[in-house]
Amino acid sequence: MTKKLQTPDKFKFMTERSIKREKYELTAWQSAQLRAKLPKGIFWNQLEKGGLIQWNWCLLNSCLTHGLESSITTALVEEYMSTLPQVA
Repeated sequence: MTKKLQTPDKFKFMTERSIKREKYELTAWQSAQLRAKLPKGIFWNQLEKGGLIQWNWCLLNSCLTHGLESSITTALVEEYMSTLPQVA
């Protein structure tokens, strides 16, 4: 049985344009550096090859604010992972 998403709004994925509307400037260089450092599928997704990048805003914000290795970010990643459907 798959686990139902418990907090979909908390872990919403946002485009870089939407992030800029949240008053955070994410340049193309910063985006590339973060994508190289952060795991795809958890912190970010790419819709099609060479296409639109979407960021998990909650996790990205925590990473940029507290650091990737902080206990706050680690706890949020674990919480996010627990909302994903389980593979049988």
